Amino acid sequence: MGNQSKVRPAVLKLAPFLLVELLDRRALSDKEVRYLMGWQALLLVDLLQHRCITVRYAEQMLFNLDVVQRLERRRLKDCVEVIDWGMQLEDWEAHMPEHLTEALSTIARLAQRLLAPGSKRRGKERQKRRPHISPDGRRRAS
Repeated sequence: MGNQSKVRPAVLKLAPFLLVELLDRRALSDKEVRYLMGWQALLLVDLLQHRCITVRYAEQMLFNLDVVQRLERRRLKDCVEVIDWGMQLEDWEAHMPEHLTEALSTIARLAQRLLAPGSKRRGKERQKRRPHISPDGRRRAS
């Protein structure tokens, strides 16, 4: 077990790059990407709710512009919506911490939709019906 303590931090530092590379290589189908984004988002939300990780760490792992850009190239708007909400967590935490729990619940709900069969079609319908409000109080289109 002596070498594990040295290996873990190195692997954790590579994790965000490995995800981006996986998305770049198109090794996964759109359905598989939806499952991956959904499960990773749910995992990070759970860890944030239990205060096991920081918002900054969650941003480094998944909720960042590199991931959004790859998802946009694949035209996975439902995945982009989840990651976009995650990218706003730092703003929620800094400006409206009393609503951070609600923001995490929203991310979890959106992530669960990625795991549901037929999520692509239903995600588009929901996006049209409901505008989102960012932490600064502005309405924004999905």
